[in-house]
Amino acid sequence: MHAGLSLSLCVAAVALTTATAQAPSSNAFSSSLPTQKIQGIPAVNPVSQPWIWPLPQNWERGTNTLKVSKSIRFEGKGARQPIVSKAIKRYQNLMFKKEDYPMIPYNWSTTDNKPSRSSLSTVVIDIKTNDDHLDMDTDESYTLTVPTSGKAVIQAETVYGVLHGLETLSQLVQYYPERKSYYVPNAPWKISDFPQYKHRGILLDTSRHYYTVQEIEKLIDTLSWNKLNVFHWHMLDSTSFPYVSKKYPQLAAHGAYTPRHVYTANDIKHIVQFAKERGVRVIPEMEAPGHSTAWGYGIPEIASCLNTQPYFGYTIQPPAGQLNIAHPKTKEVVYGLIDEWAELFPDSFFHAAGDEVIMKCWEEDAYITDHLQKTNQTLIQLFEKFALDMEDHVRQKNKTVMVWQEMLLEYHVNLPKDTVIQVWIGSEGVKEVTSKGYRTIVSAQNFWYLDLGFGRPRSNPYPEVQGAGFNHWNRVYSYDMRANLTKSEADLILGAEATMWGELADPNNVEDRLWPRAAAFAERLWSGYENPKGEELISADAILRLLPWREQLVLRGVRAGPLNQGFCTRNPLDCFQPPNPAK
Repeated sequence: MHAGLSLSLCVAAVALTTATAQAPSSNAFSSSLPTQKIQGIPAVNPVSQPWIWPLPQNWERGTNTLKVSKSIRFEGKGARQPIVSKAIKRYQNLMFKKEDYPMIPYNWSTTDNKPSRSSLSTVVIDIKTNDDHLDMDTDESYTLTVPTSGKAVIQAETVYGVLHGLETLSQLVQYYPERKSYYVPNAPWKISDFPQYKHRGILLDTSRHYYTVQEIEKLIDTLSWNKLNVFHWHMLDSTSFPYVSKKYPQLAAHGAYTPRHVYTANDIKHIVQFAKERGVRVIPEMEAPGHSTAWGYGIPEIASCLNTQPYFGYTIQPPAGQLNIAHPKTKEVVYGLIDEWAELFPDSFFHAAGDEVIMKCWEEDAYITDHLQKTNQTLIQLFEKFALDMEDHVRQKNKTVMVWQEMLLEYHVNLPKDTVIQVWIGSEGVKEVTSKGYRTIVSAQNFWYLDLGFGRPRSNPYPEVQGAGFNHWNRVYSYDMRANLTKSEADLILGAEATMWGELADPNNVEDRLWPRAAAFAERLWSGYENPKGEELISADAILRLLPWREQLVLRGVRAGPLNQGFCTRNPLDCFQPPNPAK
């Protein structure tokens, strides 16, 4: 499969003995900020591509430097659309973030040193339709023009294209520390942009570790800045049941970690609306019938092998427990929850899971074995009927069903062709699913699982327990999910999701785990693998934009992890060199 690292990005050992920093005198900060002494940058950073993440499809730029008024106004009928007007308030703040001593100063030598006499003080917003419906097929395209004089213009078919245009405009604005002013370098700009893939998401597991509403909001904000448009909410799992059901409140009362670690219907409505105002869809996943221990704490009769010890052989990871697929109460509860979620989550996609079921759990359940004898069924027939009936109930709510790949490739369930299959076990699954004619969302764990590489999530203190490999940013960026596919198979890829499972991630470290690697993922989904001229988008160019974008995320309050040591952040061309073939 397509993987590997670009040799041009292998980091050679760099001798730093000749690099010296000009330190200010000890009392320099007491009176005024000293002139910054710069090591290498900006001279060695060519800014061959604009500092925009993800890279737009089409862009043209000039050589003029345009001052930006801090009292910039947004006008036009589109500026009064409710979602857009709220976004304008956010971007009037984001646009003017500053760092007096940036790790990566902009390379002002690439643009005219004498700013244009005019300044950018007005942006016109033109939307063709004020319809704010958001779904997979929503048009997210936009154009942005920034002249050297006059008004900038953002044009889009929908409000969501405008949101992307505002983000791009905010990234064009650069703070010039020595002049203590904001500028758009390399004006005029003409940008025409759209996403290559419709479905661009992040899965967050909030069952294994709980996230507050505010923490989820912060994630959604960061998704929108990276032009990602799906929040896949893995809310339920074996470990906890945090959803407060209207019909079955005992599920959360007994299945949540504490009364504080829950999500109410109002919480969900708030998050869905918050996400919509940032162009992000919220897709719920109802984990069933596997990974369902916590359901049984509130309604014991719907669970099999509940908390069986030792758990080995009954579950992938503790605690043991699956839904009892033979008990009539189980379907009643599952369908009742689907009904509630269908109203709370308006998106047309609904994830019905179906992954990692352990047959032994059911084979040793007396209720199930007795039912199989009475109905003359096999266990796999019972499982298939339960799964298909559950999915049909989802379809009755006018939803498109998503499931994990095991349903098709391991359990061989006869799924309707409108089912969307999420591939995760390995990149080879993309070929297997699309060759059968199914649409797919790609989450290949060997490239796009961002929670891996930190050891196995077990409490057992056994040194031989190994962890999976770490998917570093270039591995994330270099994966081509179209590899080995025919054109018709590649056309069945709706998009992808990078995942953050919760065994070893919680609100204290999740941002470092996600960013900026999820940004590398985001560019592949938005910008694609080639530009409109057919030229390959390569990591050797991307890193020169990803480094400053990571700094911008930090400036916006995201605890994004570093991509390299500070010297290489400031001087990437001195660090990113091919290895010495003689060694």
